[in-house]
Amino acid sequence: MFETYEQARLKNPLFVLEEGTHRWAYVSQTSNHEWFFVTYQTVDQDVSSQQQFMVPAAQYLLGLASRDTPEEFIEEIQLVSPPWLNEKGRWLMEPIRAIQSVDQRFCYELMDGQVYPSELLGHPANTLWSRDAKANE
Repeated sequence: MFETYEQARLKNPLFVLEEGTHRWAYVSQTSNHEWFFVTYQTVDQDVSSQQQFMVPAAQYLLGLASRDTPEEFIEEIQLVSPPWLNEKGRWLMEPIRAIQSVDQRFCYELMDGQVYPSELLGHPANTLWSRDAKANE
């Protein structure tokens, strides 16, 4: 999960925020688990805008994706993976093609064909979200 600290709260935003909304100079990720950087597209009468979300877990991401409509939808998901998951020795942020379930574990297929965690490659999988499926709608 992400955490915020009162000293990081921005007191004077440059413009008026929605009711109950706050701005933060930074947030903290306290666990050593993957998370997602999501670009969410909104289309309203030929005007398109994007908003980015930092989502701490796959189940929350899938909940957001389940609300997609032709007017509001996930444009792109990037997996932010720790070294133990990507086996590259450092944190990486990479675009994903699909989220799958393998033996009750989440599995991520990247746009370049890599699969995290690599030990699940080739196992029977149930696709939970796919960029390709979204593109075909």
